[in-house]
Parts: sequence; C-alpha cells; structure tokens
Amino acid sequence: MKKIMDYMERKVMPIANKIGNQVHIRAISAGMVSLVGIIILASIATLVQNLQVESYQNFITNTEAGQVIWNITQNIWWGCLAMYGLFVCATVGQSLWRNYGHNGLDGLCVALASYFVLIPWMAQVPNGKEAPIRAFGFINYTSFSADALFACMIIALVSVEILHRLSNVKAFKIKMPDVVPTAVSDSFSKLIPTMLTVIIFAVISYLIMRFADGKSFNQLITMAITKPLQGFSDNLVTAIVAPFVISFLWFFGIHGSNIVGPILAAVLAPLGMSNIEMYAQGVTDWSQYNVLTYQFISSFVNMGGAACTIGLIVAMFITNRRRHKVLLSLAGPTGAFNINEPIIFGFPIVLNPYLFIPFVIGPSIISAISYLAIKFQLVHPVVASVPWTTPPILNGFLATGMHWTGAALSVVNIVVVVLLYIPFLKLIERNEEKQLLNK
Repeated sequence: MKKIMDYMERKVMPIANKIGNQVHIRAISAGMVSLVGIIILASIATLVQNLQVESYQNFITNTEAGQVIWNITQNIWWGCLAMYGLFVCATVGQSLWRNYGHNGLDGLCVALASYFVLIPWMAQVPNGKEAPIRAFGFINYTSFSADALFACMIIALVSVEILHRLSNVKAFKIKMPDVVPTAVSDSFSKLIPTMLTVIIFAVISYLIMRFADGKSFNQLITMAITKPLQGFSDNLVTAIVAPFVISFLWFFGIHGSNIVGPILAAVLAPLGMSNIEMYAQGVTDWSQYNVLTYQFISSFVNMGGAACTIGLIVAMFITNRRRHKVLLSLAGPTGAFNINEPIIFGFPIVLNPYLFIPFVIGPSIISAISYLAIKFQLVHPVVASVPWTTPPILNGFLATGMHWTGAALSVVNIVVVVLLYIPFLKLIERNEEKQLLNK
C-alpha cells in the first residue's frame, strides 16, 4: 500500500492538482458546494416520498396527514431539485466571475440571462381532438432541473468567460464622473459587455431555432450524447460500457442515469420481464435466463445510487470518519436508500480529478464481475423487479428471488469499490496536509 501511495503521490497528485486548480473547474466545484444544503433537503424529501414500506405508503396515500406530508415534500422537490440546474447556472457563473477577480453580481445575472434566452419559450398545449395549440410563455421544468445540468454549466462558463474578456476591452468601458457612487459606476462600466454577451446568446438561440428543426440547446446536447449509445444488448461489453458512460456523464455533472436510462430500459427491460416470466413458470436452469437486465444495473452496480457511491461512503468511514463526520451524517442515511446527490455534490465528486478513476472505472469493474458471476452460474440470475429505494445487499437478495448469492455478490462488489476508493481518499488527505503545511 505504501508503494502504491508513494507512486500516486508522485504521478497522480501533480496532475490532479493542476486540473483541480484550473479556474473553470474551481468555479464548478465552488458553485456546486454552495448548493449542498438545497440538494440534501431535496434528497430527504425524495426519500420521505419514496420509502418503500407498504404500511408507510398506505399512510402517505390514504390519510390526510400523509397527504400533507406528501404535498410539503413535493413542494420542496419542486423548489430545490426541479430547479437545480438553474441554481448551478447562477452559482457557477458567479464563482467564475469572482475567480477572475471581479466584484458584484454581474456573473450571476449574465449567466442566467444567457441561459434564459436559449430556452424555448413556446410549448405545444394539448387541445382534445383538435390540433395542439402553440402557446407562448410555457417552459418545461426539465430545462431547469438536473437533466439540464450540463447545459447550465456550459452556458454559465461560456457566458461569464465572454463577459470577462469583453470587460477588459477599454473601448467597451463607460467611465462615470467621480461623484457617482461606486456601485453605479461599476454597473455602467460593465453595461456594454453585458449587453453584447446576452446578444451573442440571443443570436445563437435564433440560429438553433432556425436550423435545428425545432430542437432546443438542451435537446441537441442530449442527442449528441445518446446517439452513440444505440445498440446496447445482453453482453459483457454492454455490462462494462453502460455503467462507464453513466458514471462518466455524472462526473461532468450530467445526470447520466436520465440520459442512458431510457436507452437501457428500452433494451434491457424486456429481458428482465422475460426472466420474471420464466421464474414464474418454475424454470430452474440458470443458463436459460438473461444475464443483463435493467434490474441488474440497479441491484449490483448502482448501490447507494449511480456509480456505487455506497462504496465511497464506507471508504470515507474507514479512512477518516472524523474528518467526514458531517457529510457522512447527511449522505449516509440517504445513500442507504440509493439517493446519492448529497455525496456527489457535497464531497464533491463532480470534476474532482482525484476521484475520476474509482468513480468512473469502479462501476464497470463490479458490473463485469456481476455479469461473469451470473454467466458462469455462480450467482442466481435476476428474476424480480425491486423498488429503486431498496437498500443495497437487500436489493440484490430480493432481485435474485431471495437467493443468498445475490446478497453475497452485492457485498463483494461493495468491498471491491471500497478498496478502490481508499487509496484515492488517502491521496486527498495527503494533498490537504501538504497545503496546510505550505500555508
């Protein structure tokens, strides 16, 4: 272990530090960390709504008190998670603006304005049997949610970068008399750069509307990502590639599960239903079952949430539970029910160069282990559909028809991911200790 740590300190740490100190990466990290409270509250609200206990769900659905709880938590979800992309656009834009040494809220305002001019403001409203009505002023909430996270980050970074560069052009600065208050003078000095930046994005918006066949900026990004993912099927390659793509997208702040999930569901859900039907018919030959199903990913890969972040939580507890006490107390309970936004954005994992290998590669490793274990009949195939909030290990046990091998495989996978995370967490600690000594 010491040799591994020394090697990583010599080779990995300098690269990770260089990436982590890049001005745009720091802006994204700072912007997301500032939203930890919002994301944790939204995660708790989601857990309260989706806790899969029959008596609890009956209480929520069939009692007045339960409906009050549901409405309150739904309002929290709408105000926090459903608007998360918009918050990220604002905080990342403002963080980058400050990283460049500017004061004021210009970065926040320009980032939001630039994003809003790119959003389609027209919607098709159903009109019974008649043709849909084109209505002005309607925006789908997915334009603001985590689904739009990547687009929000791109626009925030690009718009503030343009604003910063234009603000340094002397010809664009409006100088006010000395008697004018500083706040007013600063606003006027950024007036032309602000206007030009928003105009640039307005022109881009028009060009997208004109030449993209009605597609929005967010839709174009989604299409660019999903098109190469066609052709998934029940094989080892898919078992390795699918988790890699999901985790890779998440690493850059894109909701990988929402992007890849529909494609996987279209291909793998029928295979899962076939397994359920064979199991109901009493088929005992494990080789007759499909190996890779949609539930397979949920039960053996996405433990604790996408990319098996339960492994990171356990590794944090093992390496330095005191250092991570606050985050563990918040992310641990939600992670136990496969809600991992607190750990992804609270650590943060997004664009954290130290965690790229375990976060992105780890899921593919355990997916390959799981696929081969079922393929060679060491583990019972997945034969049941289990709610996504079912805790890890129990999820694998239930998904394999309450077979002990399903729980055992879940434990093995968690151990593998924990072992993968530990050296990188220690590397982060060493780097932080060095930074403290340098101060």
